[in-house]
This record gives sequence, C-alpha cells and structure tokens, in this order.
Amino acid sequence: MMPESTLRTKERFSVTLNATYGIKGEGLHNQECQIANLSSHGAKVRFPGTESPTTGAVIVMDIAIPNNVMRIAAEAEIMWTRQRFNEFISGIRFTGALNDAMVQQVVNTVPQLHDYTELIW
Repeated sequence: MMPESTLRTKERFSVTLNATYGIKGEGLHNQECQIANLSSHGAKVRFPGTESPTTGAVIVMDIAIPNNVMRIAAEAEIMWTRQRFNEFISGIRFTGALNDAMVQQVVNTVPQLHDYTELIW
C-alpha cells in the first residue's frame, strides 16, 4: 500500500462531448472523436472506427460545448490506447493543462455533468 502522501486527487467530470482532432503537423482537424470524461490535465477519448492515433502522438483538438458557441482548443498527448469492439479508447494528457476555470465553465454549461474524484497513484 502506498503512503497517503503519494496519492494525488484529480477532479474529473463525467461528460459526453463531441470533438474533432488532427495529428499535430499533419493538417486540419478532420477526424471525429468523443470525450468521455474531462479534467484540467487530461481526458478519456473514444475514437470511432478502426484507426486511432498511436501512443505518444500529439493531437490538436477542437472540443464542442453543447448548447453553446464556446469551443475549447487544446493539444494533447496520447498516453495509452485500447481497442473495444469497433472503437479505440485512449487516455490523453493535455500538453498545456486546461485552466480550471475553463473546465468549471464547461461543467456549468452542461447541467447533466456529475463530478467524481479519482485517486491516482
């Protein structure tokens, strides 16, 4: 068991947000994906289809906020990828952490979001 001092708490929000992405340096944001949860440091992303960015790739994302004209532009690194049925699920880490106020604005904009705390070792 790890000492309590080594645990970090990150607030994550359960979301379903549509986004587009492109591999950094390879052109426009033309592929669709879906954000499954969100924190100021990263997210879980679903990539439909048979291809996904490889681990270590840097993607440029444009995240749509429902019922709002607001969008979030962010860069992220693919940390891991797993295939599940007809989609790939990846964990991403934002290369420049999103502002906590920006994440809170998303949470306030989408009323069905529920927050939870995840312990990270």
